[in-house]
Amino acid sequence: MVAANRRLQFCVSLIIAFTFFLANSVQAQCPSGIVHYFPLDEAAGPTYTDNASGIKAECTNCPSPVASMFAGGQKFNGTSQGLIINEKEGFEWGHYDSFTIEMWVQVTGSAPNNRVIMGRTAKDSGMSWWVGLDPEGYAMFELYDMQRSGFWIEKSGKKINDGKWHHIVIMRHGTHMRNRLYIDGYKVAEYRYEYSDNFFSSAPVTIGYLDLGDGYRYNGAVDEIIVYNRALEENEVRARYNNGASVYCGNKQIAPTITSDPVTFGVAGQPYIYDVQAIGNPAPVYSLKETAPGMAINASTGKITWTPPAAGKHKVTVLVKNSAGQAEQSFTIDVKNNIDESTGMRHHWMLHETSGQHFKDYYTPYDATCEPGERPAPIPGVISGGQRFDGTSSGLDVKQSYNFNWEPDESFTIELWVRTTASPSENQVIIGRQGMDSDLHWWIGMGKDGRAAFDLRDIMWQGAMVQNRGPVLNDGKWHQVVAVRDGAGGINKLYVDGEKVGESSVRYANGFASLSPVNMGYLNLSDKYRYKGDLDEVKLFGRALSDAEIRKRYETVFDGIVELIKFEGQFQGQSVLLNWETQTENELSHFVVERSENGLDFTEIGTVDANGTSSTLLAYNYTDKQPLKGTSYYRLRIVKSSGARTFSNIVIIEFGGTLMSMFYMYPNPIQSGELSVEVTNLVPDEQATFMLSDLTGKKLMVQQVQVEGNGTLNLKAIVPEELRGGMYLVTIVTKAKKLSRKLVVLD
Repeated sequence: MVAANRRLQFCVSLIIAFTFFLANSVQAQCPSGIVHYFPLDEAAGPTYTDNASGIKAECTNCPSPVASMFAGGQKFNGTSQGLIINEKEGFEWGHYDSFTIEMWVQVTGSAPNNRVIMGRTAKDSGMSWWVGLDPEGYAMFELYDMQRSGFWIEKSGKKINDGKWHHIVIMRHGTHMRNRLYIDGYKVAEYRYEYSDNFFSSAPVTIGYLDLGDGYRYNGAVDEIIVYNRALEENEVRARYNNGASVYCGNKQIAPTITSDPVTFGVAGQPYIYDVQAIGNPAPVYSLKETAPGMAINASTGKITWTPPAAGKHKVTVLVKNSAGQAEQSFTIDVKNNIDESTGMRHHWMLHETSGQHFKDYYTPYDATCEPGERPAPIPGVISGGQRFDGTSSGLDVKQSYNFNWEPDESFTIELWVRTTASPSENQVIIGRQGMDSDLHWWIGMGKDGRAAFDLRDIMWQGAMVQNRGPVLNDGKWHQVVAVRDGAGGINKLYVDGEKVGESSVRYANGFASLSPVNMGYLNLSDKYRYKGDLDEVKLFGRALSDAEIRKRYETVFDGIVELIKFEGQFQGQSVLLNWETQTENELSHFVVERSENGLDFTEIGTVDANGTSSTLLAYNYTDKQPLKGTSYYRLRIVKSSGARTFSNIVIIEFGGTLMSMFYMYPNPIQSGELSVEVTNLVPDEQATFMLSDLTGKKLMVQQVQVEGNGTLNLKAIVPEELRGGMYLVTIVTKAKKLSRKLVVLD
């Protein structure tokens, strides 16, 4: 009897020790509440271990091991392979219970039916749930209770059948009655639903198929399946994806893989930052194998910092290394000339474009764009040209906005110039961002009282608003509006015309990252909160400007304001004749005529003296007798006696008299679906031909189109799904021009 008791005690101790080992095989830095963790890194079946509970997933026709980012995954063939989990614990949810399931998947191509990665379908009730892909490649999440009450989430976010590894998270928050789907760290769909019954069943959980007649089998790879007994918070899902460098929850050694795309552009005298992201276990060490003078990288975090001293191209190679291996990433940084701006500038939309749907940012390739019919009207701005928003339909979007993905303690400054006479009945947003993938919400604009307002709330809707302070903005004059976040001091500040008009103390626990665009002239909510007025010189700094800097910036611009009526040019007799007029002049010294071959880097080619002081219309001209072959960009630097200056709008002249057309096409690359094409500076109202052809010249699509009255062509063409992957040509033909661009089609 004593011996039997000793044997029993030994077995219990062994079980406790084994359970402790399993619990500690999940890394401590991973979220709490893990009830199942299938690393799926086995070299062969028929069993696959759950590192959290010790149960097994089993198979008869087993998947094949495949290389992955996390010590290996499993590849399913879409015809016969699948895993079965007979253990019900962790999958028996009540209708008010919460749960989360995350996984990494890799899949290519389409399929005739839905493809189930993981799911459960009852034979004893109407209960069914699964996560997978639809035939087109969109992630899906279905959740029905025992009474067959529920719904599915489909066609949300982006397609994930591109052959890359993607992070999928499905979630049920029972208390809030919310179902959510996340792709690569960001919420793509959320619906409220109150279930009437539970999700109990004797049926097994399956991986790679659903236990129904058709099977809905999955043809792709899967890795790192983790099940939680709670709903992960928004910031936890972001951290799990971690920009592709997810925290590994297992205990195997993993050679590094670099998951981030390099930043390949910079501006002389302005900070260059690239936060290199990589996975690996143990944690990798970062270094620079090939570098530019003065560049440094943080060995622990991978953050590259550098201030380029001059324009030019610089080759860089990043080396990421741990005891399991190493990885390299090589790229070239193209550095542009500075334009005499304060340090820390991240974006500068000058908004001086007179046509088209793209508004260039000097510091990055990330233009502000608009849809047809939503373009603001060009006007003379406070510096060069500006844009007039009508308060009903016009608006711009910056769709690639990672510089606005601020950390909780990060500092920044947004500066802009506005002029309006509107009497708003509700808030009007000049610039802002509404997260469709979180509760992120921030904007700068004008309140119902006509005064400036600044609201800044993170991804969990935590934050503060500064409003109802300072002078009114709607008096028909140009005003400088500046919003500052001082991360170190925990203060949000608002300035008008160089003076601080309000501030609010707030510490953020969460960041501001989103895939949603930054909006100008409105906010992407149902009411839109559209701005009616003029906007110019939108700038983002990656630091908090001081009171003195903001005051100086206001005085410099305000003192240089000149009422320029027009600035035009034409090609005439092998020369370019430039004409301009001023309405009023106050201590105006002279005009410097500047020319550029790329629209970015300008050099002085001549000077014209101004009248000085006048209240009547005055006309000026200048002739460029040796214009550039090809395209020339002209602008005026308008200088006052005090040294204050401003710039005119830019005039584009092509040698021979024809204006150069700008040809935009997006998305590119594309898989299938809608292709947007925009061409500027065509003959107004003329007929044009759109053609899609292969590289042999075979025409695949031909369409007659009409140029708009402003000389812009906007069209949307449907790229056929059956078009094979490869290189194609998109061509626009008019009587005067033939323009072509390469289009990359993905399988």
